[in-house]
Amino acid sequence: MRLKDKVVILTGAASGIGRATAILFANEGATLVLSDIDEVGLKETVKIIEKNNRVAEFFKVDVTNPSEVKKMIDKTWEKYEKIDVLINNAGVVRVGPIEDFSEEDYDLLINVNLKGTFFGCKYIVPYFKKQGYGNIINLASVAAHIGQVNHANYCSTKAGILAMTKALGLELAPYNIRVNSISPGATDTPMLRSDVAKNAKERGVDFEVVKKEFEQEGVMGRWANPDEIANGILFLASDESSYMTGTDILIDGGWTAR
Repeated sequence: MRLKDKVVILTGAASGIGRATAILFANEGATLVLSDIDEVGLKETVKIIEKNNRVAEFFKVDVTNPSEVKKMIDKTWEKYEKIDVLINNAGVVRVGPIEDFSEEDYDLLINVNLKGTFFGCKYIVPYFKKQGYGNIINLASVAAHIGQVNHANYCSTKAGILAMTKALGLELAPYNIRVNSISPGATDTPMLRSDVAKNAKERGVDFEVVKKEFEQEGVMGRWANPDEIANGILFLASDESSYMTGTDILIDGGWTAR
């Protein structure tokens, strides 16, 4: 088991990439602390893990609330007296033309995607420094590397995560703390499906038309399965990536190779 005896905190575990990662990590022997604002989905993830004869602890956490993030991290440390890996996976998407994009929606993107990642890093680092090691994995996006029509605000938050990862990788290396990120391409998750559905409705076309357009952005002609992204996260969480920090892994089906 690649994560045996490792204590892992994972945000955004209620669905999509977060759920796939939680299930994979449980099977790899990790001691899991899962969180999400969607308590129903979070409990369903835990049920799936328990059916495989594994266990996971969970907290309902709004990552835009720093006190909730801190409490989860503090409680994890108090119980296990160590934390090996933090995965900042919680995220949202809102799309639309810049001139019509509401400040409220942009605040949501910043607060969840960017500040949520910041809060996780802020409150985990003192514990990592105390124990003399640590591993932070942030979820960026292919949108951090390219431009997408009607995605300027979303792209900017994911690009911020990419920059934060690189800077923290340099800042924390002297403390034996690694910081890396994963940039998924189009992945078959509820979040992407809601994005595609909104796009289709606004354009007055069928869902499958827009889905096909997204599939053709990469060179493999399909969306990723969340498990494929989870495997990349597993690599960064394991000791196999021990010489990596301040970098990003693109799992984008060739999207940025064009």
